Amino acid sequence: MVDNESTTKVEDEKKDGTPEGEAEDVLSLESLDEIIANEDPEFAKGLVDIGPDDPSNTIYEEGVELEYTLEEEIKLWQRSTGLRQKLYKLLPFLPKISYKIKMKRTILRLSWIKWKEQAIQNLRNAGPNTLAGLKKLAASMKAGIGTGLTAFKSFSLVKKLAFVGLILLTGASGYLIYRTATKGLVPHDQELFIGSFADWSQAKYQYDPKAEMESFYDSTRTTQNILLMKKMVVNLKRSVESGPNPMGAFEFYVEGTASEVVVEIKDREPEVEDLFLRTIEETTFDQASSGEGKQLLCERLRKEVNKILTKGYVRRIFIKTAIIKP
Repeated sequence: MVDNESTTKVEDEKKDGTPEGEAEDVLSLESLDEIIANEDPEFAKGLVDIGPDDPSNTIYEEGVELEYTLEEEIKLWQRSTGLRQKLYKLLPFLPKISYKIKMKRTILRLSWIKWKEQAIQNLRNAGPNTLAGLKKLAASMKAGIGTGLTAFKSFSLVKKLAFVGLILLTGASGYLIYRTATKGLVPHDQELFIGSFADWSQAKYQYDPKAEMESFYDSTRTTQNILLMKKMVVNLKRSVESGPNPMGAFEFYVEGTASEVVVEIKDREPEVEDLFLRTIEETTFDQASSGEGKQLLCERLRKEVNKILTKGYVRRIFIKTAIIKP
């Protein structure tokens, strides 16, 4: 505090019951600070926190830099030399344009400074303001919940049960609305048959059938399910070029789609062999002796065998040995 003393008038009531009077006491600023500290400590602390003005922190005044007038701009052009003076003589309206440009630039600069200061201030106060807002919201929610609980406690048993039932009914209604909007109230019946494995697959791939593909069964990386049948001797039908009793001896390779096919043919070999003999007997000598006829015979044998198989099917039948007697 400064050493200079300031005078003030203090009204003091007489406490001895005598009539009221006014007495002038001369108090120093230090005594005034002591009185304020004794009477209201919080107010005194607030004065200390405020403190004196900081010279380095200047207060921005928006209209200070806008006191520049058009007359001053004209005088500036009149006192100028060189190119500006020549332009002013040729175009005397240039000071007005220059003045407007300077004013616009000054206004923009001041607006930018003002906006920047406000933004900085908002950022500084963002945390405290948010915290204060959250506290206020929490307090209001707490007060609302407390009021609701108090009102709920004052209800009778019937009203309490009705209130709880209303809440449950509202929740169930919301769930039904959500279920109806998303999946439907009643689930659709599932398809009894699978139309395509693509609907159940984890991934789908597209390929070009015209591109070069490797057969699954003909690949060297897969197991070849091939069985060699026993040699069969059978009579053939007579033809123009055959003798009176043509015969043929054949050995066949049978290729199945899986190992189960080969096992089944091996287990039922007598039945399969008899089927082969009955089918070959219907072939003529001319057909059995030609290459095309042999291919047709293998195709017929394949179809007949597939009719009796229960596991998989035969892909191809090859001729290992074919001896034809006219």
